[in-house]
Amino acid sequence: MRSVRGLVASIVFVLVLTGLSIAGFLAWGLTPQLGLDLVGGVSVVLTAPEGTPSPVIDRALETIRERVDRLGVAEPDITRQSDQNIQVQIPRAGGEGQQRLLELIGRTARLEFRETLETIPPGSPQYEESEITPGSPENEEVVYADANTPPGQEPVLYRLGPVLMTGDAISEARAAFADPVSVAPGDTPGWRVAFELNSQGSDRFAEITEDLAGKQLAIVLDRRVESAPTVNDPITGGSGEITGDFTEAEARDLAVVLQTGALPVELEQSEVQTVSATLGRASLRQGIVAGVVGLVILCLYLAFYYRLLGLVTWMGMAIWGILSMAVIGLLGQAAGYSLTLAGVAGVIVSLGIAADSYIVFYERLKDEVRKGKTPRAAVAPAFSAAWRTILAANTVTIVAAVILYLLAIGSVRGFALTLGLSTLLDLFVVWFFKRPTVFLIARSRRLSELRGMGLRSGVAQEPAPAPVAGGSR
Repeated sequence: MRSVRGLVASIVFVLVLTGLSIAGFLAWGLTPQLGLDLVGGVSVVLTAPEGTPSPVIDRALETIRERVDRLGVAEPDITRQSDQNIQVQIPRAGGEGQQRLLELIGRTARLEFRETLETIPPGSPQYEESEITPGSPENEEVVYADANTPPGQEPVLYRLGPVLMTGDAISEARAAFADPVSVAPGDTPGWRVAFELNSQGSDRFAEITEDLAGKQLAIVLDRRVESAPTVNDPITGGSGEITGDFTEAEARDLAVVLQTGALPVELEQSEVQTVSATLGRASLRQGIVAGVVGLVILCLYLAFYYRLLGLVTWMGMAIWGILSMAVIGLLGQAAGYSLTLAGVAGVIVSLGIAADSYIVFYERLKDEVRKGKTPRAAVAPAFSAAWRTILAANTVTIVAAVILYLLAIGSVRGFALTLGLSTLLDLFVVWFFKRPTVFLIARSRRLSELRGMGLRSGVAQEPAPAPVAGGSR
């Protein structure tokens, strides 16, 4: 009796998970995120200046990858193209979101702290004589413009001293909002970026603010002055703020680029393309049609050949498919994974693996019945033998998928991921659903002996011939 309760509890557990997955699809929008080849997106080529060393390009690529990952973009494809180019392909990026993303991934985000030597307002004699410095020389005086000038107005210019410290010392950056009610007197309310410095940066920042007491310290981002506050007292807390006329999106984007660090080289967008999903959708539609046709044929064959066990296979395959889509959907929401054509191929391949798991068990059950055992007596040894085979075969597939995922790049990793996860889910369904279901059917005399559909008719075989003593004549 205890064994029966355990079998029933196992089936109920699987059905509850399946029900929650269906509820997630219908009520909570838990659907797989689709990749660039299925929904389209944007492809941009970023080009470094001629002669940029290869290690510098590699560092820039990793910085861009970290920025895109922090934005939660679903499965971007970021690769080197030739010696000086980096290609970034991102699914479902359009309109304002696309433009914002393009600006963010290619932004140099070089943060500098410089002493303000002179403020040059528009209309002054020095203003007409001053020219904005085109580069960012660290050990020279430069002239940069105010980043917060309203459109249509001439920007305030600042003559700045050499670089005192860079953004490399920042350990954490985050967007923050200063409420007008609680803001300190003389401070400006609105969105800003608060940053924390590492230990070395904290010590250096304290020295700088001590030396510049009563003077202005300019905070420069990509050759534009974001703010130039007056240093009243030395700042020893290892933290600070970048204020400006930021919107929430601008503050959050700035926090991302400061957190991930500046690009080691300035990149130019040499090519921007909107990628159509027409080919991907056509291939997906053809793949789904082929998969459904194959699945229907397989289900009809299993029902004809294994009778009631074929229906168990239908239910098990449906549960496996629902759970697989739920896991892929969860990965999309939690980790930004998107399903590509390669990932769909991984699911279809694992469909055949799942079908094999059922057939192996049923054939083992036939072997036991041929020996003269009843279905109830045959089911335990049959599953024990089949489980060893299923576990060994699926483990080989999972290990191969893990190795492929670790060594491959791009869409091949998507194939490896779906193949490995779907194969792992097959083991779960076999143990927690198929095993207890067939065991319970074998315990029921009515289901075992059901005319034309019962368990016995599904595994019926002529008894194995007994050896003839003395050989044949």
